[in-house]
Amino acid sequence: MELFEKLRAVALQQNLDNEFPSWLLAEVMTIADEPDLYEEKVHLIELLIDQIDNFDPYAGTGCFDTSVGAETIQSTIRRVLN
Repeated sequence: MELFEKLRAVALQQNLDNEFPSWLLAEVMTIADEPDLYEEKVHLIELLIDQIDNFDPYAGTGCFDTSVGAETIQSTIRRVLN
């Protein structure tokens, strides 16, 4: 699966299954819809996919928690968009 298609699929699935916020989903879709604009940021797109895949709305509430919260994902999105 192409990287930006994978980004779209992971974000949509997390939105359906794990309460991935719609406001973050909209920003992710903006990136996924314009692969030519962000093709030089492959490492950040891969990081974003991994973070979204590990999203948990309650991230950070447990010891040794490896889940990722909305703030971390939003920070990565900003890095991609800038």
